[in-house]
Amino acid sequence: MSKFEYVKLADAIAADITNGTLRPGDRLPPQRNFAYDRGIAVSTASRVYTELLRRGLVVGEVGRGTFISWRRQA
Repeated sequence: MSKFEYVKLADAIAADITNGTLRPGDRLPPQRNFAYDRGIAVSTASRVYTELLRRGLVVGEVGRGTFISWRRQA
């Protein structure tokens, strides 16, 4: 996977949020499942989730998972 492939995956999820496919409060799959489903390394999945967190698109809750943020997106 190229150096910036994780950004492309984060962009795809961001697009799903923008178009309403993913809605505030929706839970993303665990990182291992996300990686397995897409045939990528868990470390790459971690980078995708970290990028989404950096953009403010998701929030993580220890022991519960990663959820689409309720904060209004610009």
